[in-house]
Amino acid sequence: MRSDNLFRRSRVRVRWFLPTAALLVGAAAPALGQLRDQATAVTSAASSPVEYRISATLTDYCAVERSLPLHYLAFDFHNASCQSGSQVSETKTPTLPRGPFYRDVHIAGYRWVDWSEGHSSPSARHTASVEISKTAITLSASGWLGPASCSKASSGDGPVLVEDTFWQAKLVPEVQFIEDVEHQEQPVTAELVVPETTAVLTLSAGCADARDQSLQYSVTPVVNGVAGPSTYTSPVQKAGKAAIESDATLEGASIHARWNSKTSGDNNELTLTIVQSGAQAEAAHHSQ
Repeated sequence: MRSDNLFRRSRVRVRWFLPTAALLVGAAAPALGQLRDQATAVTSAASSPVEYRISATLTDYCAVERSLPLHYLAFDFHNASCQSGSQVSETKTPTLPRGPFYRDVHIAGYRWVDWSEGHSSPSARHTASVEISKTAITLSASGWLGPASCSKASSGDGPVLVEDTFWQAKLVPEVQFIEDVEHQEQPVTAELVVPETTAVLTLSAGCADARDQSLQYSVTPVVNGVAGPSTYTSPVQKAGKAAIESDATLEGASIHARWNSKTSGDNNELTLTIVQSGAQAEAAHHSQ
């Protein structure tokens, strides 16, 4: 009798446990699936080869010949002597363009401007002979003015000035110079996919006589077509007589750059070597 009761209680417990276990297994299934998906994603990302996108921009200065009119220079000579002529001379220095990007600045010529409306330039009265000369930085007027126009005084004390002799002119200097104009080339891009380690980018100068070249480049890691959140951008590098070398790091990879800057319009070369370290290099190796 007692054994029958024990048997019946055991059957009840079994009937209660089976649905409960089924519920627990059902509830755990999605979580297990998520863990498998995450593990698969991690494994896939680890096994996917890393790609590096490289972009380099060359900046140089190209020589441009320019011609520019400056502000006018005024010359104004007078002679009020009734008895004699007068030697005249004056040199003026205009304000020339100055700055680190200007070269070979010089006065190439000049043009006349009317002193006043209705009078040709130069404007003169009585006898006057004045010539203009120039240097690379100055304009000069020099010559001779005749005696003024005078009349006899009624008192007999001497001549009385009626009109002085003058020579007046405005001249606009024409200056020529060479300006070094900044010219930024279109970025040159390249891609590296592990196990490749080195990329060579050829950058062309904007002109045959490029000066003061500078270079800047960036490296971005890409996995499964998605650019990483981190990008390395180099400092701006100035060209020198020798090749410029620099080192950097980006997300467990080392970057070595070598820039050969060439003058006279020849091509520049940027060589980038990217070496992965540790687990990254191992995962890239097994993905091949």
